[in-house]
Amino acid sequence: MERRRSERKNVQIDARILTEKDSCDGVIENIAEDGICLETESKNLLSTTTRFHPGSEYKIAFQTPGGDDIKLHCKVAWSYKIAPHGLKRKIGMEIIFPPPVYVVFYRNLAN
Repeated sequence: MERRRSERKNVQIDARILTEKDSCDGVIENIAEDGICLETESKNLLSTTTRFHPGSEYKIAFQTPGGDDIKLHCKVAWSYKIAPHGLKRKIGMEIIFPPPVYVVFYRNLAN
């Protein structure tokens, strides 16, 4: 049985994955108080800045359905290519010091 610090909640939220040099689009598929899982929509995965190696850090920016802008500082826990043709990636990220606005958003979400 999986043991997690907090419950996962399913969502579908458009997000931007920001690097020092670039950005790409993604969709957050589920969230926890201390982590997120997202899928990239970008086709620029050949770039060295978007390979999402475990331990690498990114900013994830998104807007909640209520209109709050949230920017998370995250560290990649895992990532793998998905079909078709490996042009998308599923990425699990740990949130480093979740901001209060995110914690409130997470806690108010119904699963």
